[in-house]
Amino acid sequence: MALKLGISTWAYLDLSLPEALGRISRLADRAEILCEARHSLLRAENLKATESFSLKYTVHGLVADINIASVYPEFREASVSLHRRAIQASANAGAELYVIHPGFTAWSFCWQDALLALDQSLSELAPLQEELGIRLAVENMPKSEWLFFNKPDLDLHDMGLVLDVGHAQTCGTLDDFLKLPQIAHVHLHDNSGNGDEHMPLGKGVIDFAPILKAIEDRGISAALEQKTEAGVLESLAALRMNGFIEA
Repeated sequence: MALKLGISTWAYLDLSLPEALGRISRLADRAEILCEARHSLLRAENLKATESFSLKYTVHGLVADINIASVYPEFREASVSLHRRAIQASANAGAELYVIHPGFTAWSFCWQDALLALDQSLSELAPLQEELGIRLAVENMPKSEWLFFNKPDLDLHDMGLVLDVGHAQTCGTLDDFLKLPQIAHVHLHDNSGNGDEHMPLGKGVIDFAPILKAIEDRGISAALEQKTEAGVLESLAALRMNGFIEA
């Protein structure tokens, strides 16, 4: 079974979305659209641009100014509403999957209240899968005192898991997450073990061979999440050298 590999538009945020998708289409048959700034699918011209390519899409959901775990109902409800709009746009673009960040709390003494808010938000978003015909999946977060879901302890409400390999590495929870049957998508990047550095594959400490074998065997889609095209090209070269994609 071939690796279902896409490339995130994060590496091309200095370009318009049509330009970014054009560059990605020369390297892969899948793209993950980072739904932010110039690449936001809330912009009608970007939604239209997705029709110009034969790429298969996943969408990384909204992050900037979004917190579905906010203890303030007005902020939480606004965040959920914005996600709904972006999920609808992603479904209109024919995307297979939409990635959701699980939110955060700025204060440890708000942790339980924020966790309850997060659970409410996920329960409100989950029905959109059936309503709009798009898979929703929640991404695990890197090591932090204020980010949720850095170990497999969250009720996903029948949504999938986006296993971010680099994030899990920073928390020492990669093996725990990799065992979960809910994995629907994988983010691939490397790090030194000291932070969420989004290095090219093979430049850090992560052993990708068993991870790639597992997701290939299970038919799970994946996306390269490097910050530059140079990093993407290095990752593709590493994957070719190890026989995971064709030379």
